[in-house]
Amino acid sequence: MAKWSQLCLVLWCCLAAGCGGAARPQVVDLRQEAVKLNDEGYQYYRESRWKLAQTKFAEALKLNRLIDDRPGMAANLNNLGAIAQEQGNLTDAARYYQNALTIQQENGDGAGICEALNNLGAVYADEGRWAEADSLFQQALSYARSLPPGPLLALTLTRQGDVARHQKNYERALDLYQQALAIDTKGKNREGQAVRRARLGRTYLALAAYPQAGRYLHMSLEEFRVLQRTGGIVDALDGLVALALAQGNRAEAQLYGQRLLKIYQARGQTREAERLEALLKKSPR
Repeated sequence: MAKWSQLCLVLWCCLAAGCGGAARPQVVDLRQEAVKLNDEGYQYYRESRWKLAQTKFAEALKLNRLIDDRPGMAANLNNLGAIAQEQGNLTDAARYYQNALTIQQENGDGAGICEALNNLGAVYADEGRWAEADSLFQQALSYARSLPPGPLLALTLTRQGDVARHQKNYERALDLYQQALAIDTKGKNREGQAVRRARLGRTYLALAAYPQAGRYLHMSLEEFRVLQRTGGIVDALDGLVALALAQGNRAEAQLYGQRLLKIYQARGQTREAERLEALLKKSPR
């Protein structure tokens, strides 16, 4: 979701129970139905149809509570948190993530705990509570290190890179993002690579290293377009607008800004659209 972004959506599956003879009444498999609802919600999320996605995740959560499927409940709560965070409802997002974290701690699921800690920390970062966010990311790292190198470790390193970038420790941020990118590259995680490259682009932009910033942001944008990840496209375009403005290139800022504006309008992100329009109007002629 927009802020690495955002975000991690959890898809989980199960084996469907078989039915008896044709004469028997059809019995709904609640676990299978919950999986179906969760998958439908994820598809709506990818299409930025957040209200529909939220409804599907909430329905899946109700079913998982009925059958006490705790991993399923945690997945649904994380998904609901991602929707709330995407919409700017940070209080709700934190509540969903905290509930997911509690369940995963009760289950003793190290990977689930790591994910929930990262999610909750990202909300704190969005709220400007960087010290608390850093503490959660440090806790997440201890769990990520206990697992085989993969997406969770890459995510956690990226979150710590975000803290370093906020603290203007750009060399450390670059190192952490590169470590995460290497993990994604080895695991052939294309979406992860796109996310890390966007972060690298932002960091080089902060260093006024414009050629490197442009290269990484363009690579990220193209990959997100291939993957059809709207949130990633938004992040990359936003970075390219900032890069163009930093270079005093008004024409390029308008080019990327208008593309981004259309996405904001299509997603119903009124505040973001207004902020962008004001920024483009202030850009030097």
